[in-house]
Amino acid sequence: MHLRQQSLATTTLPAQLFKPTLLLLVADTDLPTDPAVQQLNQQLQVTYISTRALIIDKYILLELATWLPADLKAGTEAYITALRDAAAGLRQQHLFHARQYTLDTQAKTRVYGILNITDDSFYDGGRYFTPAVAIKRAQEMVAQGADVLELGGQSTRKGYQELTPAAEIARVLPVLEAIRPMVDVPIAVDTYKYEVVQAVLAAGADIINDVHPVQAEPRLLEAIAAADAGLVIMHTQNGDHYTDLAQDIHDYFATAIDFAGHYGIERQQIMIDVGLGTVYGKNYEQEYSLLRQLDYFNDLGVTTLIAPSRKGFIGTLLDLPVEERLVPTMAIFANSAALDVNFMRAHDIAETKYTLGIMDKIKRSFNR
Repeated sequence: MHLRQQSLATTTLPAQLFKPTLLLLVADTDLPTDPAVQQLNQQLQVTYISTRALIIDKYILLELATWLPADLKAGTEAYITALRDAAAGLRQQHLFHARQYTLDTQAKTRVYGILNITDDSFYDGGRYFTPAVAIKRAQEMVAQGADVLELGGQSTRKGYQELTPAAEIARVLPVLEAIRPMVDVPIAVDTYKYEVVQAVLAAGADIINDVHPVQAEPRLLEAIAAADAGLVIMHTQNGDHYTDLAQDIHDYFATAIDFAGHYGIERQQIMIDVGLGTVYGKNYEQEYSLLRQLDYFNDLGVTTLIAPSRKGFIGTLLDLPVEERLVPTMAIFANSAALDVNFMRAHDIAETKYTLGIMDKIKRSFNR
């Protein structure tokens, strides 16, 4: 017997019946129905929805060994082997690869730390503008639990001033070169300029976060593929008109992932970000609608990221200045983790780590 994962969208059951962590597995033969398997399914909280399709929570599947009884009953061997194979395939599918690093996105929800080496970023602009201060902050962030550290030399806030590639390199490179031997986590750089990508990859960066459409600069994709680096694809467009908000963005990602693949970038090297912010083509109501539907993008087979940290739509709802948006940011991270988003792009590392630690425990806790 072999079980393969299939999109829940292909079922005739209403989507609202499914939690974000449920998986639909389809068998190549009829599923067993003898009493021993029925008893095992009850323990594993498996539901058959047809003679060849079942639903199981992904975290039960991933932690199958802790659920299986010590004395396996005769007749369950082939079924258990199929479940174990499905778990192994799921783990492989959810590895994010960037140069020498491979992160298991199902082992825990990851903290993606933001370090802006700018004078005009909306929250931390000017705080870490000098290399010495930025280097110290980078070490603090990793010590607090950042799984990825992202450096940004070019602000993309509303009304930002475009830097020349040389000016951006002058901001980022001294910090990157200093911290690369100090920290053992992937280092990302937030940039959309080819010359900057070349420079930072040569200096040891592992991930490029490109806020422009990937089709705009194929040379950037070639450089990333040659370095075996990771790529963050963010959705962006001019204006906030959509035929269907979630589906349009889903289609954008599917096209961009395929485009990157033509240049040698594998799915395990890709992370997607829905791009919250008016500058990226979303209005206030659309931002909250996307936060409600983040699990809509989980079937694309790539790592997911969300970047709401202290952003304006929080202040609009709660009438809070940027300095007072920590708690609502953590609420959004908790919601995103519940919807099985893999990475949380955050300014506040320790608080994010604590929030995700609680959410990860909840997702893996079941009645037995």
